[in-house]
Parts: sequence; structure tokens; C-alpha cells
Amino acid sequence: MTEHTTDTTLLVTVDSLRTDHVQYMPHTLEFLDDTHDAAFATSTATPGSFPAIIGGEYPAGNGLEADASVVHEFDAHCVGVTTNHLLSAEYDYAAGFDSFTSPKGGGESLKDKGAILLERGSLPYKVASWGYNRYQQLRSYVEETEKSFRPADDVVDQFLTEVDGRDEWFGWLHFMEPHHPYDPDGANVDRAEAQRVTRRVLSDRGSEEDEALVRDLYRQEIAELDAALESLWDAIPDDTRVVFCGDHGELLGEDGLWGHPGEMRPELLNVPFGTRNAPDVGEVVSLIDVPTVLTGAEHRQGTLDREIAFAAYGDRKAAMTADHIATADGTYRLDDGEPVDDPTLERELERFDPAYVVKEEALQEDLEDLGYA
Repeated sequence: MTEHTTDTTLLVTVDSLRTDHVQYMPHTLEFLDDTHDAAFATSTATPGSFPAIIGGEYPAGNGLEADASVVHEFDAHCVGVTTNHLLSAEYDYAAGFDSFTSPKGGGESLKDKGAILLERGSLPYKVASWGYNRYQQLRSYVEETEKSFRPADDVVDQFLTEVDGRDEWFGWLHFMEPHHPYDPDGANVDRAEAQRVTRRVLSDRGSEEDEALVRDLYRQEIAELDAALESLWDAIPDDTRVVFCGDHGELLGEDGLWGHPGEMRPELLNVPFGTRNAPDVGEVVSLIDVPTVLTGAEHRQGTLDREIAFAAYGDRKAAMTADHIATADGTYRLDDGEPVDDPTLERELERFDPAYVVKEEALQEDLEDLGYA
């Protein structure tokens, strides 16, 4: 680790990372000072999580409010590198950065336009999803298959090049590993087959053997990311303030569900959250608190002392404490799913108004499996 006394701050976000799979990231766990078990997403999809992570606000469905971006709080060279097209200038995520790189598009592709028009579970949705998945599978037999998203080591290399020689910087790196389709470099099947089997499983057409393979591919993607992050942790100044978090979790066959649909489930809402050289936080952390942790000062709706976290997806909503989760389906213990009585939490859930939290536009990522599943 480089020894400097510089003003450097780094936010690392990971798409679709389950809390119970951070165990496959030993280098990252060793690097972090603190990890927090009771950390929660504000939504189960990228468009509902990142207005909170970057802006400290519950989303309104149109991306990030540019003025809300925490990047404006840093008087330093600001570098952002994202690998999800929903985190692009199209949605105002470039606001405040001196250098910002993201995939092209952001709502302009066929699958994204369809995401706004179709409703999950509807017949048009099922037909469109089946058709696109079938097209992707057939194409993989005749075309050379590339990795689904920009690889983590490319992102790390670009960032380190851009901050090289600078004493003050703020960085945001977003990684798509382990987002589906899971296609790690070290798999015992080739990339095309890894993508095909993932799509079969997420389309409810996979065998038990397929499902076991997909779970293993997911774990391998996480380990592959950790290996890339090791070089990042080794290169940045030792006193860098770091926040590391997932944007939402992932379902790996629980109750027959895969990916990250809109259900208010702990596997999707309980997210990894770790820090280094950062302020202490309370027992409960929400992703809406990330800007506050990064700056050490309250930003919008964030706080360092939280007791209850909230999440919403369309008309569904949830309220969480360190022990319980309350949804329209009831109140349950987080550790074992057993029903409990928690009138205080249930009243807080009732008061929480998701009217200004992603509704129609939440379908953009909800239907991303038109292209990725």
C-alpha cells in the first residue's frame, strides 16, 4: 500500500452482489476496516439504487438529479468509470466529474425502450423475453462471444492511469461482475456456453445441473472481481477514504426465482457495505447514506445514525431494521424469515410514501433480462 497523506476518496459499487457471497472476496475483506451486516438497498434495481448512492435521495424515476450528486462536494479531480449503461450521462451521472466514462446509450436500445412499455409478468413481457433470449442463444453459436460487460481489470487500469501523479482525487468505479449472464474467464465451460446456460436458467428452462453450474459461475465472477480489485487496493494511498457496496442483491433459485426482480426480499435488499478510513455509522445503513459517509457531512436524506431503512420498487415497499423486515406480505426476522410482530416498524412502513420512488422507469432494469438473462 502506498503511504501518502493525500485527500483521496473512492466509491466502489458492484452490481448484483449478494451479501452472503462477499466471503469469496478475501482481498477486499482484508482491505476494508469495517463491514456492516445491516445495510440495505433503496430498491431492487439499478435505477432505484443509484440516485440514493450518488445523490442521497430516493429516486423520482428519471435518473439522478444532477444538482444532488455528491461529486459536487469534492474540490479535487473527479473521475468516474461505470460499466452499466443506466449509469451514464444520459441519466445525469456525469454531473460534476472532470472525467467520466460509461457505456454508450442509456435507454436508447430496443430492450430499454421495451422496458418502459412492458410490465413484468404480462404476456407481452414473457413473449418478448423468450424471443430475445432465444435470439441471443442462437447468435452465440455463430458469432465469437465477448464478455458481456467491460472487464473489471480494464476499469481499474483506466482509473489508476487517470489519477496517476495526482495528490487529490475522488473516484467512482462501478463494476458489472457479477451481473448476469455470468461468464467468468476461468469457467470450465467456454464463454458462449456460460452465457447460454445462464439465459436458460433465468428463463426458467434450465435443468438442476444448469442451475448448479450457474451458481458456480456467479461465485467465480465474484472471485474474478476480487482479483482485479486487489491491484486497486494495493495502488491507492493508504489513507484513502473508501466506501464499498452493492447496489442490490441477486436471487439464485430461492423459491424458483433468479436475477433481481422487484420482490421485496432480503436476498435483494440486504447489500454488502464496507468502509475504510470512514466515519462510524449506526447499526443500520441505507444506500441513501453513502454520500454522507463519503463526505462526513449529512447530504440530502442521508445520515450517520440510522435505525430504519426503506426501499421501494413500483408500488411495493419495505422497511428494515437490523433484525426485521416489514412488507405488505408481513413482518419477518431477517436471519431466518420467521414471522414476528413489530408494530413500530409496520407503522413506519405505512408512513413511507413510495410515490416519489421509481415507478414506470423501474421497469428499465426489471426487463434487462430481455438482453442479459
